[in-house]
Amino acid sequence: MENEAIEALRQTLGQISVVKTKEIKVESHRHHGDKTIIAHVEIYGHAHRLVCKLALNCDPLELQHTFLELRKLHAHFPGETTPVLIAPVLTEEAQTLCRDSNTGFLDLEGNARIYLDEVFIVKRSLTHHKTLPPPAETLPTSETARFAGIA
Repeated sequence: MENEAIEALRQTLGQISVVKTKEIKVESHRHHGDKTIIAHVEIYGHAHRLVCKLALNCDPLELQHTFLELRKLHAHFPGETTPVLIAPVLTEEAQTLCRDSNTGFLDLEGNARIYLDEVFIVKRSLTHHKTLPPPAETLPTSETARFAGIA
């Protein structure tokens, strides 16, 4: 999932012409094999950093733990830094928790909300769970219409 998260971040940032991605790297931490994705970008010539953590699900306890880690990391880095939560899927409730904690978010379904100084990235995907209407019946051809008239 780490590689998918990096690619989703790269694609999202690449969609904004004023955001130039300089480097995206993964830093490992000693405890629990924890990893942080760090993206160095330039916006209108100014350096900015995104500090990203992966969440495997939308469990509120896991999200709260991730927000706490992101706050610690955010305080650790000097300069312009934006905390971002990356997950496979983020429910509306999880997205609200991110907004309430001033944390950017990105999910692998195509949703994003990231504030970078003068740039505000918002993407919203359509849900894939909508059912399509049943296919319409085929119209009769001239041959079948002729037989239908006989019957």
